[in-house]
Amino acid sequence: MASDADSQPLHSQPRKRRRLMISCTECHRRKQKCDRELPCGNCKLRNKEAACMYETNVPTARWRQQHQYEQRQKQAKNASATPPEDYSDPEDDEPLSAKAAGWGYGQNTVSTMVFLKQIETVDGNSPSPTNAKTSAYGSPSEDDFTLREKYKGLIRQLPAKVYIDKLVDLFLRSLNWQYYTLDTDIFREQLEQWNNLSFKVLSTVGPRGLSPSLRTFPALLFQVIATALLLLPERPDPVFDALKYVGSMRFEDLAVEYSDSGAAILDLLGKKNVSLETVQAQFLRASFFKFTAKVTEAWHAISVAVRDAQDLGMHKDSLDPQPKDSSVEAILENQWLIQRRRRIYILLAIWDINCACILGRPGVIDWNRPLPTPPIDAPLPTNRASTPVVPRGENDPPTPVTRVIWNIELSKLLQAIRNLENEEAYQSNFAKVDQLHQRILDCHEKIPASFRLDDPDTRWDDEPEMQWLQACRFYFAQLHQFGLMALHRPYVFHRKESRAEAIQASLRMLEVQKMTFQGLPPDTWRNYLLFFGSFDAIVLIASVYILFPYEHTELTGSVLQHFQWTVERFQAIQERNPLAKSAQGVLRAIVARFRKAIANPGASRSPYTPADMRLGVGHSMPSTTESTPGTSSISPGEGFEFSQAPAADLSGGWTMPSADCLASLAPMFPMGDIIYNDLNVIHDGVFIPSVTGEQLDKIGTNNFDFVFGGDLGNDTVWQILNQVQQPTDGEGGLGAAGVVGDGAGA
Repeated sequence: MASDADSQPLHSQPRKRRRLMISCTECHRRKQKCDRELPCGNCKLRNKEAACMYETNVPTARWRQQHQYEQRQKQAKNASATPPEDYSDPEDDEPLSAKAAGWGYGQNTVSTMVFLKQIETVDGNSPSPTNAKTSAYGSPSEDDFTLREKYKGLIRQLPAKVYIDKLVDLFLRSLNWQYYTLDTDIFREQLEQWNNLSFKVLSTVGPRGLSPSLRTFPALLFQVIATALLLLPERPDPVFDALKYVGSMRFEDLAVEYSDSGAAILDLLGKKNVSLETVQAQFLRASFFKFTAKVTEAWHAISVAVRDAQDLGMHKDSLDPQPKDSSVEAILENQWLIQRRRRIYILLAIWDINCACILGRPGVIDWNRPLPTPPIDAPLPTNRASTPVVPRGENDPPTPVTRVIWNIELSKLLQAIRNLENEEAYQSNFAKVDQLHQRILDCHEKIPASFRLDDPDTRWDDEPEMQWLQACRFYFAQLHQFGLMALHRPYVFHRKESRAEAIQASLRMLEVQKMTFQGLPPDTWRNYLLFFGSFDAIVLIASVYILFPYEHTELTGSVLQHFQWTVERFQAIQERNPLAKSAQGVLRAIVARFRKAIANPGASRSPYTPADMRLGVGHSMPSTTESTPGTSSISPGEGFEFSQAPAADLSGGWTMPSADCLASLAPMFPMGDIIYNDLNVIHDGVFIPSVTGEQLDKIGTNNFDFVFGGDLGNDTVWQILNQVQQPTDGEGGLGAAGVVGDGAGA
């Protein structure tokens, strides 16, 4: 029977045609026609550029033609040749660990991968580096051409060297100090190696012929030049306009394309040969997302960077790399490499805990478990092969590592705050709240003198390489106030002392924000801190005053003044800061409710905030009449003196919510609501994501047709705010329960 079946004509056997997926994965999933670009047009329209990818194993038409040609040449050459008796499949020589590299095993932990490597070396034979490098991407006969051509296609998008050099200089001078992601000397050395790379290597061998660091370097370079482009003002530029290939193209559009190209290189190379440059590129990708107001994408990018870093063993001191040999130069270079690894992992941990506290999202790194030893605050070396890692002295200028180390101290406090929030009975842990509050104050007293906002050490302010010091002072002042806000915000509805501390910390935050903004050039208005600090502070203050209008009435004049300044700042920066633009409607709506809710029993007429409202030791907060650029937040005809609060009519029936209602409210994460829950304002049942013009004027009046909407639940403070002064049957008072939106209880 078997012979009969085998003798059947081939064409008589039904065969199902195998269809190759040539569309990107998103278009294939949505059953749309794909234009095969990267990213494709459909993904661009849906803002899903990061998700646009192609199956790497699907051969293109060009690959098939080349592959068929190579096979014919090979057959013609070997037609008369007879394989030797000891012929074996080349794949048999592939190391076991290389074959399993893409199966998800950890490279630096106790796992199957470790045992495979031990098996390879049991006879004293180590796997061939050539075989390991080749097998990392699969069979050379099938994947070499595809990988090489895709890699070349991506790096072709890099601009000319003259533009790269200028953008790299701009990044290193204006941005690198913020996180110290790159070591200037190492990055410039890698850039020189890339510029001197032989084209023959890329054309014949491809990325496999490069070291893991140099192979990933163009992905890092793309992120550097993309972030630098965001600093350029959107006006004609005699140098960089030549990079635009469409007349209406903006520098931000070009930056997005460069950043996406860098991400595409990392996706193409995969996770089998992760390097330190991979982690740096992922970190800068997250930073780019944050600068372009894609906070969700930034949060996910940081998570990927953390996992890559852990795969390299950067999360444990025991997994630190070893010197190449026993020479002094190799040992010193290895010590500096360890410092780089620890610094970058700590940066990831700091970002992770701040995202968790600001957005109310879960973190990736557990700060309750031991982290790697913090980096040593050593002066920046000129020659790593001859300079030992020695801590700087008291008379040495601070370094970017000094900034990182102090950020670690503040991040430990944020983790303590999260631990307190996660306790089951956190609403009654007032003694622990007071203890943590004192820890935050004690930490503020220990801040390095160069970073103090009050009476700072200015010995190095005028040095060319220390231009970042003054910005650091405002940065740490904001983080200190945010720590106090984050500590007390879960308790403002249950505890009078927490309400007082929350209001004062929020007012200090708004004052620091105002001081930070003054004098900033427009190219820095993308700064994430210019938005989140002000928005969180206003929501916190307004919520407290709306629910407890007769407390702290002496501060309402200063509160209203800062509210106006904040709305003006948001209007001024909205074209450079998309978050500020999207939040204007919410901001004005909450200010309108605040003005309606507050009482005026002897409000202070003093133009100054009370003496206890200090930024630090001996620094008071004057509430002057100076205003930031922009249009007034109060509509024409609604002006009032900010030294006193406007009288409000509370006779409409507004009653204090019950204690049970307040106890059920979830902690406030205003930034998280804007980004994840689509917090916006609604007018006549229509969502208005970005309110401008006449709609803003309406919000500035006592018209309460605008309510807060979005994917919000019944346990949020926005539910309570929607009930304030809502008319019912022609009378003022408490409106219907629930919040307008798509979430629970909508």
